[in-house]
Amino acid sequence: MNTNEKIALLRKQMADRNIAAFVVPSGDPHQSENVADHWQVRQWLTGFTGSAGTAVVTRESAVLWTDFRYWIQAASQLKGTSFELFKQGDDGVPEFETWLSYTLCPGDTIAMDGNMVSVANVKKYRKLFKQKGISLVSDIDFISDIWLACPPLPASKAWMLSTAYAGRTRLEKLELIRNAMEKAGANAYLMTTLDDIAWTFNLRGEDVHTNPVNLAFALVTLDKATLFINPDKVDAGIISQFEQDKIELLPYELVKEKLSSLGEGISIHLDPEAVGDTLYNAIDTRAKIIEKVNPATELKAVKNEIEIDHMRKTAVKDGIAMVNFLYWLENKTDETKVSEMDAAAKVFEFRKEQPDFVDNSFDSIMAYGEHSAMCHYRATSKSDAVLKKEGMFLADSGGNYLTGTTDITRTMNLGTPTKQQICDYTLVLKGHIAVATALFPKGTKGFQIDTLARQFLWKEGINFGHGTGHGVGFFLGVHEGPARISPHPVDVELKKGMLLTNEPGVYREGHYGIRLENMILVDEAFKTEFGNFLKFENMTLCHFETSLMDKKLFSREEVDYINGYHKKVYERLSSGLDPEVAAWLQSKTEPI
Repeated sequence: MNTNEKIALLRKQMADRNIAAFVVPSGDPHQSENVADHWQVRQWLTGFTGSAGTAVVTRESAVLWTDFRYWIQAASQLKGTSFELFKQGDDGVPEFETWLSYTLCPGDTIAMDGNMVSVANVKKYRKLFKQKGISLVSDIDFISDIWLACPPLPASKAWMLSTAYAGRTRLEKLELIRNAMEKAGANAYLMTTLDDIAWTFNLRGEDVHTNPVNLAFALVTLDKATLFINPDKVDAGIISQFEQDKIELLPYELVKEKLSSLGEGISIHLDPEAVGDTLYNAIDTRAKIIEKVNPATELKAVKNEIEIDHMRKTAVKDGIAMVNFLYWLENKTDETKVSEMDAAAKVFEFRKEQPDFVDNSFDSIMAYGEHSAMCHYRATSKSDAVLKKEGMFLADSGGNYLTGTTDITRTMNLGTPTKQQICDYTLVLKGHIAVATALFPKGTKGFQIDTLARQFLWKEGINFGHGTGHGVGFFLGVHEGPARISPHPVDVELKKGMLLTNEPGVYREGHYGIRLENMILVDEAFKTEFGNFLKFENMTLCHFETSLMDKKLFSREEVDYINGYHKKVYERLSSGLDPEVAAWLQSKTEPI
């Protein structure tokens, strides 16, 4: 069944229920960024495989909204279908809810599956539509009757992450959570986000591709905790440990029943951005609901000293893998045919050689030539380009180790770079250095740091459409909240122990893209009469390409930074490399 046939079946169901528009977001009942195949509804309907986007089907139109990262990819994948691409964030492009509010008529009804949309968003949409005389119903799922080959719910085995890696026991984490609950006036706390649950209970699994989590919900009270998880996923050892810790295990699907019978006197803490509308509406009407950010999300973002120590060691392991990969890439013979997918397989192979490696932290982005201008490009059998001895090549990859999660991007030229490519690379690197060397007062937010990465590009009339950095989990999701470095005014201060990325870029559509990404850890710098100041510690070890640098554009301080960073890279990695690779790295890290 092709995309247009799916649209036709959907419209028939809409007509039967007198629905004017059906909204299909990218999501699951846990409001995850990366979702299990069972919930890849928007991807199934549209054929667009990017991780972010919202599809809307009306009686006459079919539209997909997605952001800058996926504009090129979406345009290609929607070709030949009835779906029209709306470039979210572009000048003059309305959000889908605004578009619906002036496209539909008073008296029309919009439908969506409330399992897939947060209660915060449903409330926002409903308020807007009501002003236009349009109704929103959030309890309709048309897709399950159409998608007959929908994959089953994943059922990977859950397993314990040792405290030797996690740094805190689950009881210690639950105590911290309960302290936050009491401060908020809550005696119950609903957890829905998979990485928060994995962190809290020191559990890991394989239910979501490249994300070491289990499908589960949790309900924490001041004296007990309940984990809702498929019983087939937990073995006797986990059951025994949970019993010792007074943690009850109930089947995954019983969470709604439990919430509906909370009784009087319950004040339940939940994050409206993280709880689905359907689950929210299942809560006992006698319970008081306290809407605040998840305490586990905030606690998880600040890494403890044991996690930080592991991450520093992981930086060496991952750096060795990356240097081996870049050496292989530069020194492969002319007779060796290497494609983008071959490169992705090779970097995975080098990471697998490292101790404590478990899996990729996301599907590697190996983008050659014009593909590198697509921010989140994924090579397929149809698009898989063969690398030549010319042109730009962008490699964005990462690993999940028992000792931490990594995310790194390097860009190189496989032949002789042009002046424009050298200039662009240099400007991106200058922005990267500006963030890496930033000193800032306690209380600073990520959006205040973001401009540092863009300042040199802006002077040349250049910009990039994604954020400069995102949070990174500890052997969890490669994207983690609540902090980020982005133009969006996210009201979250950067705190000591937070791990983020630093990844400015330039993307010239149809030609090439450049992105340079390291992970950075927030740390204390010094104290003055004006208060406490913070800094970033680089947590990634891998050289930059000196052949792509225009030295005349660097300040003395920037030159010193590059030379100092390269000296550290060589000193930390060389002993773990074969002699010929170490010699190559030494040449790559010579002072400029």
